[in-house]
Amino acid sequence: MLHGMVDDNVQFQDIVRLNQRFIELGKTNFQLSIFPTEAHGFTFTPAWIDEYRRILELFETNLK
Repeated sequence: MLHGMVDDNVQFQDIVRLNQRFIELGKTNFQLSIFPTEAHGFTFTPAWIDEYRRILELFETNLK
C-alpha cells in the first residue's frame, strides 16, 4: 500500500486502520509506504519515482 499523508480523497486514518486490520488478521504479505508530503496523486518527482519503483518490484516478484 502506498499512501500520501495529505490525501484529501482517501483519508490517512483509513489506510492506518486497514494496516492494523491486516495485522489483527495475521496477514504477512503486505507493506505500507507513507509519503508525508503527497496527496492522492503524487506530484513530487522523487516520491513518484519511488512509488512506481515499488509497483514494478511487486510485479517482477509476483508475476513472473
